[in-house]
Amino acid sequence: MTNISRILFVVLSIVGAVLLLLGGLVFTAEDLKMVSGLCIGFGSVMLALGIGNLLRSFMVSAMEDEKMKHLKAIEVSDERNTRIREKSGYMVSKIMNYMICGLVLALGFMNVNKTILITVAFLPLVSLVLAIIFSIYYSKRM
Repeated sequence: MTNISRILFVVLSIVGAVLLLLGGLVFTAEDLKMVSGLCIGFGSVMLALGIGNLLRSFMVSAMEDEKMKHLKAIEVSDERNTRIREKSGYMVSKIMNYMICGLVLALGFMNVNKTILITVAFLPLVSLVLAIIFSIYYSKRM
């Protein structure tokens, strides 16, 4: 890792710590509760990512980093892994469509506001239209 990236990780950690302190100590009023929660959430994430990446930059040498990037590029472009990702994505989409249909039925039985019900019922239709559009797109592209 370069020194510039290490400096960025330190800056990220400092910004995270400042946000965390602001959320915990400064924004304590009841009407600022949402701002406090956002500062604490973003601050803790930024602090953890900054410290974690900074420690990683010291532990992993540049040679090992390049080797891991090369292995990851091979893994991503491997045909078998690509097919596995395609099949798993298809099955997740299929299961989620059934779950959304069940959610629409449950919301209908619960007498939820019609606007919410129509919005949720519209999601499987959007999924179907996107599947058709992408099928046409990829059949022309490949």
